[in-house]
Amino acid sequence: MNGSSILTNRRNMKTLLWTLAFICFSPLTHAADEAKGFLVFEIGRYTYTQGTKGGSEINQKFKIPLTEEFISNFKKVPSQNSAGSGLWCNGGNLNTSEGSTRFMWWIRKTADHRWSINMWGEGVETIKGVKVQSRNPKASQDLRIKNWEDLDMQYMLSYVNNSDGINVSFKAKYVMAEDMKAEGPIPTAPVQKADRSPLFRGDDLSNFPVEIHCGFQD
Repeated sequence: MNGSSILTNRRNMKTLLWTLAFICFSPLTHAADEAKGFLVFEIGRYTYTQGTKGGSEINQKFKIPLTEEFISNFKKVPSQNSAGSGLWCNGGNLNTSEGSTRFMWWIRKTADHRWSINMWGEGVETIKGVKVQSRNPKASQDLRIKNWEDLDMQYMLSYVNNSDGINVSFKAKYVMAEDMKAEGPIPTAPVQKADRSPLFRGDDLSNFPVEIHCGFQD
C-alpha cells in the first residue's frame, strides 16, 4: 500500500470516528426526529405603565420531544407507598431582577392511566425600586387528561405598584411534530432520568433570559 492510500484510509477513518461520535453524543437530534409530538412550555412577561403595555417584554418557549424513551421513564403509578414516577420542570429568575418569579411543572401518570399536570408559580418582582408580591402569590393549576393532545393550560401572576405593573404568564401545551415549524425555533430543555443521567442533553440556554431544568423522579 503506497503513502497516498494510507493517508486516504486515515482520513476516512477519522471521518468515520467523528460521525460515530456525533451520533453517540447527539441524542436530541434523533429524539426530535422520532418524536410524534412535543411538550411546549411558554413563559411570557411584560411590563406596563399607566395601564399602557411597554418596556421590558419576554416571550420564551421550551420543548421536550415525546419519544418512546421519554414515556418509558414514567415507570410507576401512584400507590399507598409511592407518589409514582413524575417529571418536574422548573426555572425562573428571569434575569430581570433579583428574586423574580419562579415556576414549576409536575407531570405524572395516574392510577387510571391518565396524565396529571400541575403547574404553579410564585415570586417577588421589583417595580420602580419597590419589591412587590403577586396579587395571587401562589397561583396553580391542575389538569388531568387522557391524551397528550388534550394538554392546553395557562395562568398568570400579576404584580402591581400603583399604576405600574408586571404580568408573568405560564403555559403548557401539546404540539404535533408536523406543526412545530409554525411555532418557530424553540430550544430543547435538558431532561435527566431518575438516576440523574441525561435523557436529553438539551440546548445551550445560557444566552436566553429564562433557563429551565427538567428531570424524572421515582
